[in-house]
Amino acid sequence: MLNLEELKGIAAIKNPGGNYYVSLYLNVDPVTNPNGEYMIKVRNMLKETPGKLDKPVFKKVKEDLDLLENYFTGQKPQFKKAVCLITRKSEGFWKEYHVAMPVQSGIFVDTSPYLKPLFDLMDFYPRHLVLLLSKDDARMFVVHMGEILEYGEIRTPDVIGKHKKGGWFALEQDRFERHAEFHVGLHLNEVVRQLSDFVRKQGISRIVAGGPPETLAMGREKLPANLSDRIIGEFHAGMYESSRQILDRALPVVEAYERAGKEETVDELVTRAHKNKGAVLGIEDVILMSGEKRIMTLLVDPALQQEGYACTSCEALSLSPENCRWCGGDMYSVNYFIDLLMEKTVEHGGRVEVVPGNEKLRNLGGIGAILRY
Repeated sequence: MLNLEELKGIAAIKNPGGNYYVSLYLNVDPVTNPNGEYMIKVRNMLKETPGKLDKPVFKKVKEDLDLLENYFTGQKPQFKKAVCLITRKSEGFWKEYHVAMPVQSGIFVDTSPYLKPLFDLMDFYPRHLVLLLSKDDARMFVVHMGEILEYGEIRTPDVIGKHKKGGWFALEQDRFERHAEFHVGLHLNEVVRQLSDFVRKQGISRIVAGGPPETLAMGREKLPANLSDRIIGEFHAGMYESSRQILDRALPVVEAYERAGKEETVDELVTRAHKNKGAVLGIEDVILMSGEKRIMTLLVDPALQQEGYACTSCEALSLSPENCRWCGGDMYSVNYFIDLLMEKTVEHGGRVEVVPGNEKLRNLGGIGAILRY
């Protein structure tokens, strides 16, 4: 999973000595590359790169280009939808990122790593912090693009009621409760401190809270406004459930929140399309705008099924098997047409919004696009 703090650290790397990093981005989605077709793309990119570089620069990065080629030919990595590789072999620098959304494919040679596609993913697809909270424990997770990663645990073992030494249960009930509340308060204060620091460093704007109901209520009272205002929903869960179980509980909260935002975007799409102000509806017009590379935001119903064709030369898409309208090349049939359209949108610098269950979009063909101009 992408880590904002790590990416910022890599972005700060400067090399005044004239050394170079090679950054490779490639869409490798098994759906759109069922037989490893991405290998054709990567070979073409590696073959074309030397001709785009000055000879002294190529000499410095040749080993890096060879290393990238060996990565794809020498192993069978488990891919998601896209991969990013950044290398500077002379210093043993290597970064590898597998992401669950398509990227703009290409090879970039510069004196610092090229990170714009990764930062774009961070901006386009917000991360959600999941805080699992109890009276003496807290766990922090980050959910991003359908994945979950646990970042840490905050445990206060001396909370009353959990400590098995010292005779706490011999105290009067009201005194016991005061002590318990005091220690729980200390625990929550520490949670707030670490949570505030984590949110600031990671640039997270949305929080989902989980745990026992009574602890959630107490925790929300303790959170300062700059944190409580970020909470978009809650769920009940045990403290020691697996990351997969926590993801299953948190995702419905995230999806409900995002659904409201997507409904607003669909309304904007429909209004602009009907007024002929920078938006189109329906598969035919969307494909035309894709060919002109004008799509800023593609909205698509995941249930949409469509057969289509792609150009063997320029890779443009079409609903017709006739020669490509853009370059005259031959067309070939693709069964994963909508997935390929989404991938092309990102490669052309646009973004994709998958909008499930929206009747308004579905009744208008299940697809539309907001345009750059």
